[in-house]
Amino acid sequence: MNPLHLLPPETAHKLTLFAVKHKLSPIAPPDDPATRLELFGKTFRNPVGLAAGADKNAAALAGWARLGFGFVEAGTVTRFPRQGNPKPRLWRLGNGHIVNWMGLPNKGMDLFVAHLTQFQTAPERKKLIVGASIASPENSTDDLRALAAVIAPLADYLTVNISCPNVDAHDHSATAMQEQVTAVVSEAGATPVLIKLAPETNKETLQKTVESVLCAGAKGFIATNTIPWSKHELLGNTSFIWPQSNGTAVGGYSGPLLLETTDSMVRNIRDIAGANIPLIGCGGVQSGKDARRLFTAGANAVQIYTGLIYKGPRLIADINRTYCAQRQQGQPPA
Repeated sequence: MNPLHLLPPETAHKLTLFAVKHKLSPIAPPDDPATRLELFGKTFRNPVGLAAGADKNAAALAGWARLGFGFVEAGTVTRFPRQGNPKPRLWRLGNGHIVNWMGLPNKGMDLFVAHLTQFQTAPERKKLIVGASIASPENSTDDLRALAAVIAPLADYLTVNISCPNVDAHDHSATAMQEQVTAVVSEAGATPVLIKLAPETNKETLQKTVESVLCAGAKGFIATNTIPWSKHELLGNTSFIWPQSNGTAVGGYSGPLLLETTDSMVRNIRDIAGANIPLIGCGGVQSGKDARRLFTAGANAVQIYTGLIYKGPRLIADINRTYCAQRQQGQPPA
């Protein structure tokens, strides 16, 4: 058992972030050239990324590079600091399952930008593709423009996170998403803008969303965000009790039961958007075999977070071995 799992989840997360930031975590083996890939004009050292939420303030980027990640999506960051939802708001449910109700806590745009600026001169900058997840829980296009204007020059891509299930005010409609994407694209310049989508198994609904944000200037997709209680039927039969706050089910699920939905979304988005749109699979990846499934479905790369919590850094190497094996066999990824 991981000793960190004896601690409350948020305490364990803070200790992990401290260790990574101060280079106390393991160092990855040398890069294998066979894991490199090109995506939206950038060279990734490997296809394994750290999902948004793990490093909300972009505080430990050099450490994540040393750990072996090919890319890191820092954030989600908002224009002004947010406390997030009241605690407890993060639950380990065993067997690879987590429910989080964090509510986008972060220290705001100014500190985020300071950390990104500092990282520009770090030796690890050349090894790490840096994405920045941005959001406005109040659905303010002015806030999104402000975020994009100062963060885009320091990042390799931006992700608009309008799909977080833990923010009550978020408008998840296709119209709202299109407006927010338009606002971000207007300030992002040459920095590509990606969209993180909520879990959606209805292909017609998904198609409307994908087509609308592509028209607004989006360059790629991350699928998928966590599954809220309102869509818990996507998880099938569960062996855990869903967390509650004041008698109401809260939070979004991440873990192995999410993989089926992620696979479906990756396949559908690839079919809708075509072969050349960058597509990152996120959700349910806890082994190289899981990642292989998403690569086969059409993902160019994958992101992990819950899998890292339960499996540790060896998961990065496991996925990279799978990726290389698929390439050698002439299977996707080509």
